[in-house]
Amino acid sequence: MGELTTRENTALSPETVEVVSVVVRDIMAPLMESIGKMLKHNTEAMEQIAAAQTLTSQRIADLEKRVRLQTPMTRTQEKYIGDAIRARARELLDTKGYADDKKAVTKLSGAIRKSVLTRWGVSSLREAPAYDYETALKQIGMWSDFMAIRDVTKEARKRAEMAMVPTEQPTGMDGQEALARPDDQPGERNMREDMEG
Repeated sequence: MGELTTRENTALSPETVEVVSVVVRDIMAPLMESIGKMLKHNTEAMEQIAAAQTLTSQRIADLEKRVRLQTPMTRTQEKYIGDAIRARARELLDTKGYADDKKAVTKLSGAIRKSVLTRWGVSSLREAPAYDYETALKQIGMWSDFMAIRDVTKEARKRAEMAMVPTEQPTGMDGQEALARPDDQPGERNMREDMEG
């Protein structure tokens, strides 16, 4: 029976429980409120830090892009691109049978070069961005402008036909080749031939 009395004495009355809960609430409310404010400030600070990091990352990316765009090709890259352009021109003309025509190769190379330079909006390969070197090589390898190839091929065909036509030698009255004298002036050879005939 002694135990029951102790238990009853240690048990809090409902009024005591209410008083204790009010006291705890009054003590804890300002503490929880300050913790809530602190968490809110921390969240705002973290959002500001995240926004600053995003902005910094964007600025760094823009700066890297600008540096890449403003770094011109090296002379070696420029040489290799020029070699690739000439090789592509020869390759395209080889299918038409004019790969040995230097004028045709040069003219078609000019058309390919113009196409590559137009891509970047520059006037020489030296001004093109170095980072786009591989893209330029791919573009050259795939280049095929039917009209340009046709025009260059047509000119090469005319040159080849002109080379095949034998040049006529001036002939005398008897059909034999007229020989020029070292002291002949222009037009004198014809007059001499008329007199001799």
